[in-house]
Amino acid sequence: MKEKKDKEQKEENLNTDSKEDKKSKGNGDYLKSLVTEGAINQSLVAEELLEEIELLKKDKEDLKKSCDECMDRIKRTQADYENYRKRTLREQLELIKRANKDLIDKFLPVLDSFENALNPSGQSEESEDEFHKGVRMIYSKLMEVLGKEGLTVIDPEGKEFDPRICEAAVTEVSNEFKDHHVISVLRKGYMLNDYVIRPAVVKVCVKK
Repeated sequence: MKEKKDKEQKEENLNTDSKEDKKSKGNGDYLKSLVTEGAINQSLVAEELLEEIELLKKDKEDLKKSCDECMDRIKRTQADYENYRKRTLREQLELIKRANKDLIDKFLPVLDSFENALNPSGQSEESEDEFHKGVRMIYSKLMEVLGKEGLTVIDPEGKEFDPRICEAAVTEVSNEFKDHHVISVLRKGYMLNDYVIRPAVVKVCVKK
């Protein structure tokens, strides 16, 4: 009888203590202590289980919120980096294009000099001497190198006049060409990739 009374008194003391100071922390330690002490009270255990569940739910919600915030920061950081990378790449490409344009601009007078030296009187390539053939080979090699950098010759002859790539220096009445079509090129024009670095100077057909 004494042992029974001691056990009941111990359970009562545990119930009183649990009401005054909750032990649940979401890790189950308090429930383990109840089991270890052999003082299991069903109502107390149920109460503690509910407390543990609520704490675990709160921890889960806090963790989910923290994970969502971390993922959001990671996504924003990735987006910022991708935008920075693309912007930096565009700036580098633009810098290269400007540098190429400035360099090739300086070559244009040299190309004009080659043109004048190779065709001083409109002679054909077949009648050229060895010196002029050598000069033409150098000119061809130079144009090949510049072509690899994106340089192309504007060739508007026989086509409709386009003010975006041509400058009309002379107009002439001609029955061989349509109105506002280019009769001949007086000075070659050049494009670097999609940019006109020098428009072609042309003679344009006009009809009365």
